[in-house]
Amino acid sequence: MNRIALIMLILCFALAACEELDEAVPGADGGDGESARVIRVTDGDTIRVELADGAQEDVRYIGVNTPERDEPCYGRDGGATGANAALVEGQTVRLVQDISDRDRFGRLLRYIYVGDTFVNAELVREGWAEATRYEPDTRHFDQFVELEQAAARAGDGCHPTGIFDDGTFNR
Repeated sequence: MNRIALIMLILCFALAACEELDEAVPGADGGDGESARVIRVTDGDTIRVELADGAQEDVRYIGVNTPERDEPCYGRDGGATGANAALVEGQTVRLVQDISDRDRFGRLLRYIYVGDTFVNAELVREGWAEATRYEPDTRHFDQFVELEQAAARAGDGCHPTGIFDDGTFNR
């Protein structure tokens, strides 16, 4: 194989890999989602943002669930809310929709990105959130399950408390 053919082959593989990345991560090409500034972290899976037009919205993270106020591992210090705050507080985030626009409480349903960090996945990977199937928004559910299983095996985040041990992914 001559040098030019080899270079062309390498370029084809590189371009194919980039296309796969764009398909795997919504917004990886910069085209999906909208930017917003986080003005408050409500809890481990909900934030309040200011959109570009100045409107403020509550945003619920798709595909994950974190402890509630009355449950172990909730708080800002050593809990899911603090872990979420460390990732997004005061940041400009990208909000990416799956299928649904809003939940029954009127909150936007979105995947959240800070730069290249996929916040929903990061919270699960670190053990602060559990994978949760909320139909029809399931684009990343299998990825979240794998991340949760690894965090549980490692005893990361909230897993030592047993808070996520209910035996189901449905809510």
